Amino acid sequence: MVDKEIAVIEGNTFLLSDNLGDVAVGTPHGLYYADTRFLSGFTLELDDQAPLLLSSGNTDPASASFYATNSVSDKLPQGCLSLIRERCLRGALHDDITIVNHSNRRLDIKLAITFSADFADIFEVRAGKIAKAGTVTIQHVDDNSLSFTYRREEFRRSTLISFSQPPRIETNRATFEFALEPKEKWQTRVSVNPRLDHKPVYSVCTGEQPDTLLTPPSIATSANGGEVSSENGFVRRVPVLLTDDAALRFAYDRAVRDIAALLLAIDSEHRLPAAGLPWYIAVFGRDSIITALQTMLLGPKLAIGALRTLAGYQSRRIDPFRDEEPGKIPHEIRFGELASLDEVPHSRYYGTVDATPLYVVLLSETYRWTGDLQLVKSLLPNLEAALSWIDTYGDEDGDGFVEYARKSLLGLINHGWKDSPDSVCFADGSVAATPIALAEVQGYVYDAKVRAAELYEALGNRERAERLRAEAESLKRRFNEAFWMPEEGFFATALDADKNRVNSITSNPGHCLWSGIVDEEKARAVVERLMAEDMFSGWGIRTLSAASRAYNPISYHNGSVWPHDNSLIAAGFLRYGFGYEATRVIQATLDASAHFSHHRLPELFAGYSRREGGFPVEYLGASAPQAWASGAVVLMLQTLLGARPNGKGLDTTWLNGAPQIHLVGVPYRGNRIELSSPGTSSRERADEQQVATPALGIQDPYFAQD
Repeated sequence: MVDKEIAVIEGNTFLLSDNLGDVAVGTPHGLYYADTRFLSGFTLELDDQAPLLLSSGNTDPASASFYATNSVSDKLPQGCLSLIRERCLRGALHDDITIVNHSNRRLDIKLAITFSADFADIFEVRAGKIAKAGTVTIQHVDDNSLSFTYRREEFRRSTLISFSQPPRIETNRATFEFALEPKEKWQTRVSVNPRLDHKPVYSVCTGEQPDTLLTPPSIATSANGGEVSSENGFVRRVPVLLTDDAALRFAYDRAVRDIAALLLAIDSEHRLPAAGLPWYIAVFGRDSIITALQTMLLGPKLAIGALRTLAGYQSRRIDPFRDEEPGKIPHEIRFGELASLDEVPHSRYYGTVDATPLYVVLLSETYRWTGDLQLVKSLLPNLEAALSWIDTYGDEDGDGFVEYARKSLLGLINHGWKDSPDSVCFADGSVAATPIALAEVQGYVYDAKVRAAELYEALGNRERAERLRAEAESLKRRFNEAFWMPEEGFFATALDADKNRVNSITSNPGHCLWSGIVDEEKARAVVERLMAEDMFSGWGIRTLSAASRAYNPISYHNGSVWPHDNSLIAAGFLRYGFGYEATRVIQATLDASAHFSHHRLPELFAGYSRREGGFPVEYLGASAPQAWASGAVVLMLQTLLGARPNGKGLDTTWLNGAPQIHLVGVPYRGNRIELSSPGTSSRERADEQQVATPALGIQDPYFAQD
């Protein structure tokens, strides 16, 4: 079966097409770079007829192949030609087109390629409302190329299209006419190059004022102007996984390659992953930080890239239009027309409540894995600014909890990772009013202060360290009092504007286990509640209980299953000693990965219950690949190994029911370490899974309402 859409991606550049390889006008298809669509039409015809698809698919994230034949026409009998498109995205888009004559007679061939470039902003494409205020011009550059140029005020973009042999060019259409003898083939290369000539936008360089002007992450090109590997050596440097668990092995391989494909080249040294294909190919604070935290087993480069890049964007001003406050780590950075001309706040947008404490957590985790105190010293001003934001702007009412309420009318309503408008709701389905204090955010703040204390201790500032530890313990005590719901044996998902407990049962408190803010005596109740059948679908833990009035298994945040969510929860289970439950969650998620194309975990999938012989249901529009869904596989591997840094090496804890694992070449403080788990055999795990998964075969409460 072929996919309905084929995507190729390299860092900040990606192309969406149909399964013939065509970019159809009037669809979201196109070639995108720096939040602009540089190609909105790219269609092939043989003798004025659309080709017939045979098969197509990706050969790697940056490449795809398309096999087709000709339709019947006045000159061509059906099926006498092969049309092969070999697509590669390496610095620019390259389509190598081959036509083979399989007949026993000479054939006259006409190949026509039609192009369009609307230069739509990615926000316009997502909204389905494209209304350009600028003008597009088309120029026949020479016999081998044409260009499209868009101008609006100081904002300029252009697309250069070139051919390896000259066609007949008429406006936006290139036609090749040639004859093929029997069994003869003909080839040409079409190259499409996005070009920037625009109003400068905000820098991603480090240590500069946030109004320093620079260009967006660049398109990677090699010295000969040709192709550069999208993987940049990343895949070759990661640890080698040996395991008898096929789902884990395939998921790990896919995750590593997808993370490599998503890497944005910030400068000559630093890389960090974009959030996800197609609409989140950009710097996202929360996503980059969590992905880096999930993938420490792969080495510290992603973490250092995220820390350095986000430090350059850390706010030093108040700007309500951008939900911006001093010390805050950004949510999203965009370079398109709407952002560059300030029609949306996203040239640097700060509508996130959790990226700032998570930044501190990432700095600490990077230090634990690298021992690099110079990195900590160089980022000490950023650490100080983040802690200051937590205590001031993060807690404007002074109640000791970090809350959010949007100030930008064009910004997000909710600033946690569940940022859809209806994601913070009570058990009766009513939406909570802001300011909102999310449960998991208090956990992130607790962890940030504990870890910051560790960093100040290492820097010799014991007084500051002791003060931070005291603040963390005070927060933990108050959190366990204010958020605990005795009648539910669980934590509220949030406190609303009136400090009422938002009493819905959600996955959010699972992150509180990961951060360590949960009292030991409450941990078992939290774990058991998350593993109850209204929360655990059999494929993973749902975002919202199936017993909730707002539950919808195909919603974005109110009943779906998110792999990254499950990876953090499973790590939290292990932190509190619930290794068996951690293994169940991980195995369920890996089971799901085997049902998705290329063993790729998507951003999320539907929350329907697992049944014997069933399969996970896809969520329409889920990003894939997506950075923290890929990172989830790596963190789950780390959890299965029970691996954690101790300052001298990596401690490991063997989990009952975990697969046999041998991981070779784990980077730790300049060394390469081998980690092994004795595990259990695939057959033993299969037998155990049947007993350990009561969700199999149960009636989904969603359907029980009908």
